[in-house]
Amino acid sequence: MNVAALARRDLRGGIGGLWLLLACLTIAVAGLASVTSLASSIRSALAENSRGLLGGDLLLSTAQRSATAEELSAMRRLGAVAESVTTRANVVAPGGSALVELSGVGPGWPLAGRVELDAGRMPGSGEVALGRELADRFGLRPGTAVQVGFAQFRVSGVIRSLPAVSGFALAPPALVSPEGLRATGLIQPGSLYTSGYRLLLLPDADGVAVGKAFQARFPDGGWRATDKGDAAGGTRRFVDNVGQLLLLIALGALGIGGIGVASAIAAFAASRRSSIAVLKILGARRRDLAFMLGIAVAALAGAAILLGLAIGALTPAIVGRATADLLPIQPDPSPQWGALGLSAVFGLLITLAAAWRPLARAVNERPATVLRGDVAEADGRPGWRSLLVPVAAVVAAAGLALATAASRELTLYAFATAAVLTGLFALLGWLVKRAARLAGGRGGPVTRLGIAALHRPGSATVRLSIALGLGLSLLVALSAIGSSLSHELRGTVPQKAPALFMLDIPATEEARFRALAARELPGSELRLVPSLRGPVTAVNGQSVSAMRAIPEGAWILRGDRGLTFAAELPPGNRVVAGEWWPATYRGPPLVSLDVEAGKALNLKVGDRITVAVLGRPIEARIASFREIDWRSFGFNFAIIFAPGTLESAPYTLMATVAPGAGRSTAGFERALAAELPMVSSIRVAEVVERIQTILDAMDAAIRLATGLAILIGVAVLAGAVAATRASRARESVLLKLVGATRRQVLAAQLIEFGLMSGAIALVALLLGTAAGWAVVGPWFKLPFRPDWGSLIGLPLAGIAVAVAVALLTAWPALRARPAEALRSL
Repeated sequence: MNVAALARRDLRGGIGGLWLLLACLTIAVAGLASVTSLASSIRSALAENSRGLLGGDLLLSTAQRSATAEELSAMRRLGAVAESVTTRANVVAPGGSALVELSGVGPGWPLAGRVELDAGRMPGSGEVALGRELADRFGLRPGTAVQVGFAQFRVSGVIRSLPAVSGFALAPPALVSPEGLRATGLIQPGSLYTSGYRLLLLPDADGVAVGKAFQARFPDGGWRATDKGDAAGGTRRFVDNVGQLLLLIALGALGIGGIGVASAIAAFAASRRSSIAVLKILGARRRDLAFMLGIAVAALAGAAILLGLAIGALTPAIVGRATADLLPIQPDPSPQWGALGLSAVFGLLITLAAAWRPLARAVNERPATVLRGDVAEADGRPGWRSLLVPVAAVVAAAGLALATAASRELTLYAFATAAVLTGLFALLGWLVKRAARLAGGRGGPVTRLGIAALHRPGSATVRLSIALGLGLSLLVALSAIGSSLSHELRGTVPQKAPALFMLDIPATEEARFRALAARELPGSELRLVPSLRGPVTAVNGQSVSAMRAIPEGAWILRGDRGLTFAAELPPGNRVVAGEWWPATYRGPPLVSLDVEAGKALNLKVGDRITVAVLGRPIEARIASFREIDWRSFGFNFAIIFAPGTLESAPYTLMATVAPGAGRSTAGFERALAAELPMVSSIRVAEVVERIQTILDAMDAAIRLATGLAILIGVAVLAGAVAATRASRARESVLLKLVGATRRQVLAAQLIEFGLMSGAIALVALLLGTAAGWAVVGPWFKLPFRPDWGSLIGLPLAGIAVAVAVALLTAWPALRARPAEALRSL
């Protein structure tokens, strides 16, 4: 028997319910392929352009000092060297002032990559090149006069992009010559600045190994080594974290799509019952019939997967343009074959898991049962062995997801949550069926018909509860999280946070600064603290550079850290282990450490850490661990020294100022620029706006991915209704024969869909809200303040769309004419 010919002829009669397979699988694979392709394209672009993004093969940087002659000589033996000195400064322009990342660079900078300018040229003597954002904000063009620190400059060019260690910065860039940087007067003993040395290494040199060797040779220098593979590390981590979250949502959508695929194949197999029975009577073997149905399913599934992959392949180019301003580099627009192949494998595994058992049930049915018109499925139900392949496919998909996950812990947590939610919504579906059976005799005829449809044989109540419930719960949870974070940024932060943060206040100018603040902002709340920077170079005698891997959460070991010293426990801090030192302490160096950082490093009171300050190592004993309320919006330092250790080192002051409600700081900022131009001020509102822009972009991407899951859930509902079209048409005809109107039949169906969807929406709202609270409260430690209007409206809107689609799908069955149906008997 030619199985392929049978399958081809069978498909000529139509695809039956396989349109649902085509819809669900296309949407799910497209979402998965889009997410993985976009993340892969950004990583590919970062890897391909890593040298240009960093400005060399290796960056060696240290805080608050320049390299010694010995250190510089050691660098030059490794390859070509280009030096830069970076600090924060305020640019005073005709239209106002703004914070910038100011770098003094020489003629050979950068060694790799280039500075791209929208207009003008690189700065010469007495000139400055400014970032496009700042130039657009104040209408600056080449030739415009501006002030930076104590020096006057003319704008030489407008910067579009330049090499940077991190892709995200809280201030636009500004470039001057080394002579121009000295003229600003901003680089003084104790000033917060970073000296960076970019190197071009020999072609076969390992940048990571070279950096570690340099750190080991100068262990007290506080050097940080950044290899070109770590270029734009902030962007890379951001993409990995957001990509992981989107991947989990896309995999969830694929799992929901699997329910739709199973329904589609069940409907397709049901439409072929008579043909299969006849072929069995004519001698067809079960294996041949399984191949016949399998070829049809594989053809449609293959088409759906290819279509989804095509959409995913185009996503990097489309989304890359929309997010160009948020990323330091354009995503690679070429197809990401690895990501596409991974998406295809997931699609095939889910299809196999969903299709195997319905096809096995179809080929196991007895011809006599089918030809008698019996709709029972008991004799066609396959045995437990038919579960082996679906279970193996699901396990393989889960294993593949874990193997390719950026965070296996998060993936396992997501799988466990999905499994619990699936069980809860399956239980909900069973309870709805049970309640409908118990309430079957209540109400009028139309109501009884609608309720009876929820528990009749072949009802898809449980499947639909899972499909719609998972999607709606996810949407509610993400909406609650996003709206709570936005409320915190747009509402609480502006109310509680100071208006300005100020850096690089010379300790010798403290009295002058206080007098200026009292004159310009009388009655404002002012707080000043000492400020230094330095990296942690050793923990209990073990060098950080010698560590194979920095533990997760041990962020205090990455780069320079802000340092201070204090006699009194700062506001917003609480000692949870050890003791705070006396205010008059003058003894061996002591530190108080953030408790979370201590847990990540498995430290205890009495352990020791070494911090390099201006190249000098200071070993201190841990006297206490503190729980820090980062929402206090004050100066929160992970590492605080006891008095008597850092006072002799050159340091500057940091300050916050909080004027009364409704009072402007513009006059104070102008006076500060005129009298203390070395002081850099940061407007909290501008920082919040930048963070909000990133969060809005994340929220849009997450909502889009979640929308795919809900769209698939709606498609599953429509497919389930379409799969019962024959029985619904028969039911409609019988009701019309006994006098029911089309409006009454429609009302019965509306009651069916409304009751089921209403229960799903209510439980999804409760579970999604609980999940959002768990993330915002215990995890982020923020108040849970969602937008209740949109939170309640989202599931209602989703259910309204689902019910409308279900009624539209059921409409052909409602229009069935009794005469036509009776003639077909």
